[in-house]
Amino acid sequence: MYYFLLAIFLFAISSYAEAIEPTKLRIWNSKSGNKIAAKASEMTQNGSIQLITKDGRELTLGIDEFSEEDQVFLEKHFKKKKIQFAANAGTLGGPIQADAKTSYFVYTPKNLESGTRAPVMIWTQSDGAKQETLKRFTEAADVLGMVIASPIEARHEGQVTLLNNFGHTRNVLSDVKRDYNISAHGIHFGGDKSGGAAALYNSLKIRSAGTYTVSGYLTPSMTGANQGHHFMAGSTNSSHRYMTAYAAAKFEEDATHKLYFGAREMPDSRDITIGMIWMYAQGLYENASTRGDEIETFEKRVLPWLKDLVSASIGQAAYLTHMLNSDCRLKGRFKQEIEKIHTQLLQSKEAVAYIQGTDALDDFSETQLARYGSHFKPLTEHKPKKFERMMARLEKTYEKAQDLEPVLKALAKPTHR
Repeated sequence: MYYFLLAIFLFAISSYAEAIEPTKLRIWNSKSGNKIAAKASEMTQNGSIQLITKDGRELTLGIDEFSEEDQVFLEKHFKKKKIQFAANAGTLGGPIQADAKTSYFVYTPKNLESGTRAPVMIWTQSDGAKQETLKRFTEAADVLGMVIASPIEARHEGQVTLLNNFGHTRNVLSDVKRDYNISAHGIHFGGDKSGGAAALYNSLKIRSAGTYTVSGYLTPSMTGANQGHHFMAGSTNSSHRYMTAYAAAKFEEDATHKLYFGAREMPDSRDITIGMIWMYAQGLYENASTRGDEIETFEKRVLPWLKDLVSASIGQAAYLTHMLNSDCRLKGRFKQEIEKIHTQLLQSKEAVAYIQGTDALDDFSETQLARYGSHFKPLTEHKPKKFERMMARLEKTYEKAQDLEPVLKALAKPTHR
């Protein structure tokens, strides 16, 4: 008898622990157009919704009697998926319904501890979210402890792209904030091609901490000044390289344009991680006085990865430590560690050549590529003769930077759409 009562007691405790809080008082809409102000306290297994009105009356309605938007809200509230945090292996989930119009995929980074303030990036793919694309961001997400979400319905739709994209992005961001403890100062946007243009637009509207875009560009109608810091990855042979360079030049010191080898493909995971570390670190250290917990997490996650990068690519490690030293307000032991690694790397001629070569490419981007970016139209099969001469000269000057050779050779060749 004792064990039976104990079992009932333990079941009651576990049931209570799993109980979901009632919704706030809100206006509910029925399919027939009727409205009622109430809290929803429970959804039964057969789909009945228990409502409690402002004056204390209790009502029971079938979920199918509610409007489509309210049905999505109720399903989301009472069947909210459990987020696995500490010691997880990194999880890619979805599609998840944000509301009646918007769904998304989301990646939860490894070892995201419950209660930790996490940064987030909403990635908008030009042809809609795809799990395969999101997988390219898992390395960066794990290194930064960053949640990555991507709206499925946000895609290129002619003249209404920016407005529709912003609506879906805002819906996803609101939903992610309900599931995770998102840092108010750690909101970022990203996207490729037209999705990159939308990311810059979303950043302008919501005033984000920064963006990571691939062949992302400003549209002619986009006005105003974006806050934050913008890392723009431009493929060597995409016609978008000009618009990406143009946008980076417009942002001046708040942006950088890093060219990677390819026509229209995405950068590889390592390139993405380097760019996103730069993007996130900028805003993080600018507001160090209020983001100490995030900085501690950032430094604990980034340093081991950076040490592994030294073994994988001396040039890229030198580039990243150079960027962190020169562009971020690092402090304390982490600053000392980054300076120590960078000083050691400078003993290598390859590392020095890589830094100097990327600086030269940055200048080439600003003074040459950006000049063609104001046309806002694809310059296919474009190959100015002077590019051939300039790249041949850079290739000879920085021949020790082997990782740059494919980039320099590709920039001398024609563009593709």
